[in-house]
Amino acid sequence: MERVHDAVAFFTRILDFKRAFLAKLRDKRAHPRYPVGAAFPLKASLLLAGHDRPGKKDSASGLSWSGPLGNISSNGLSVFLAPAAQTTRGEETFVRLTLGTQTIEIPCTVAHFRVYGSYSICGVKLNFSDFKIQKAYHQIVEAVSVGASFEPAESKPRATASQVSQQWRSVNRSSLSEWRNATTRKVERFELVVGEHRLIGHSTPPTLEVTARGTNVKTPVAAAVAAEVRTFFHWVTTNLPKNVPADLRDFMGRLTQAGVARDGWAPPPAKK
Repeated sequence: MERVHDAVAFFTRILDFKRAFLAKLRDKRAHPRYPVGAAFPLKASLLLAGHDRPGKKDSASGLSWSGPLGNISSNGLSVFLAPAAQTTRGEETFVRLTLGTQTIEIPCTVAHFRVYGSYSICGVKLNFSDFKIQKAYHQIVEAVSVGASFEPAESKPRATASQVSQQWRSVNRSSLSEWRNATTRKVERFELVVGEHRLIGHSTPPTLEVTARGTNVKTPVAAAVAAEVRTFFHWVTTNLPKNVPADLRDFMGRLTQAGVARDGWAPPPAKK
């Protein structure tokens, strides 16, 4: 099956995965699977021929089925579909992934298919032949894996007279910290550190800053880089597990989604 692609990476200034690194992932047999958060704005569709044509495995003339993703790995994914969807193991097809305004299509092979009462699940193995497509896809996997893997770093929060703090850790040296008011228990500040950057969010007033990792001062970050960092960090927040408090997840999601500038942001005034 041949398909024309014009894929570019979702990020061009961060997450610059190299060919050698992606080649190792492609050759590796076992890959961890990560659950995709319900709030993650990633859409998937599969072109499936079904089993009404015996012996036909090519989905070129099949039906398109869309649904949310169940889990994702470096070489595969699963999609929840309508119970009417039909396919067979070994069918060669394409999965289309849409995130924001960008879409990538990846050749794949149906690995398993199960039908339940109100839905079906289709798992596919991805067959990468294009470096740009694999790079774009792995940028998605990176956000999901970092977000979904956060675990408490301490047995209980640390408390002072004025604040209560807690920390979580994830893969690739990623960390998340929160500080709450000791009396009201409302989130006052958070820091999310992933890769080479750190995101700092404040509740009063609502502000968001992007700095370089591991610095105690506000190291300037180019505006174009900061914009990509905010977008990627928003992807991470939409995949956070339930062991991260719901109000913190909600606050981080709203603040990162706003696309705020480094020098601060505030909600628009209420309409009269």
